[in-house]
Amino acid sequence: MASTVDAKRVEEFSEASEEALETKIDELANMIKQSRYTVFYTGAGMSTSAGVGDYRGPSGAWTQRRITELRRLGSAASATEAAELRKLLAEQEKEQAKATAKVPMTDAQPTLSHMMQSTLIQKGLAHFVVTTNLDGLYRKAGLQAHDQVCFLHGDVYTERCTSCGYDFERNWHVRRGGKGQTHVHDHSIATCSKCGSSPPKSYNGQPKIGAKTGADGGGFKENRLVGTEDVNVGTKDTHINFGEVLDDMDWNEAGKHCAKADLCIVMGTSMSLRHITHFPFQAKKTVIINLQKTPDDKKCDLRIWAQCDPVSAGLLARLGLEPLPVPAWRPRDAVPLDQLPAYVPQCYREAAERLSKVAAQRDDEAISSAALQHSRLNN
Repeated sequence: MASTVDAKRVEEFSEASEEALETKIDELANMIKQSRYTVFYTGAGMSTSAGVGDYRGPSGAWTQRRITELRRLGSAASATEAAELRKLLAEQEKEQAKATAKVPMTDAQPTLSHMMQSTLIQKGLAHFVVTTNLDGLYRKAGLQAHDQVCFLHGDVYTERCTSCGYDFERNWHVRRGGKGQTHVHDHSIATCSKCGSSPPKSYNGQPKIGAKTGADGGGFKENRLVGTEDVNVGTKDTHINFGEVLDDMDWNEAGKHCAKADLCIVMGTSMSLRHITHFPFQAKKTVIINLQKTPDDKKCDLRIWAQCDPVSAGLLARLGLEPLPVPAWRPRDAVPLDQLPAYVPQCYREAAERLSKVAAQRDDEAISSAALQHSRLNN
């Protein structure tokens, strides 16, 4: 796979002064107040403060992969490749701090930015989120899939039926591992409990190995188990990998909401995936908030060079709002821990157990907060 990292765009920038940043946040707050329909379009930079790694930041997954590739070249590297490596390493040294520690994606909790967006939507000041993130943090922030948020590249907790289209909201990372799933383009999971659609009996989870003779009739290609091309073959995970087409359901939702928007606020993305970066510009006005340059900086109506959380805090203050507390999220289609399917790996089982404990903790916090408020009112 060709590198998706542009060394020229890895560099991070900030506003020239705190005063300049505050002025731009003032302007953005006024744009929100004047907008009748506001949509957020977000990427990995939304979740870096939660400890979830990004992709094309100075220490991002694809950036690190590119650094490894260049280092392996050693003395065989060209002058251009050597210069690229120096540039990437230099930007890592200068990278702005984003989280105290990295955490597993399934253990991450919503950031201030997630809760700012959720708060604005709950209060009627914003209306929808289009995200490329798979980390599930919008679900944990209390937003409802399809009604308030769409996941262009899928979601770790979403298992979708290829026949009836029902989204199962699970309490584990639905991407199967181990012997049950051996290829990146194999998305098959199980039989749909709603409509009964299931994988063909010949399915064996293997890529096609007899292309000319059709010798391997049980592969995921022969059985139409390839990404969003799946049709009536049971449930699948919703992850979108390189080379796969986005699901029409999510694509159409993004287009619908962005096209009706007065304002689209882009947060935490370098806008590198050009097949979907037209969506924000379907809105009447577009704002981009990101540390790195994007190909669309000159097209937007307002450009803010900053991390997402400081801007989110400034917006809440200007709009006179406190962020809503993180709710106790219990997935709609959760399965009791002692009844999880056999194919769920142990690490995902443990994550599901932690998810349940966090929900209980959130309940306790809500009860304590309500009791404290009641006590204050009566004193």
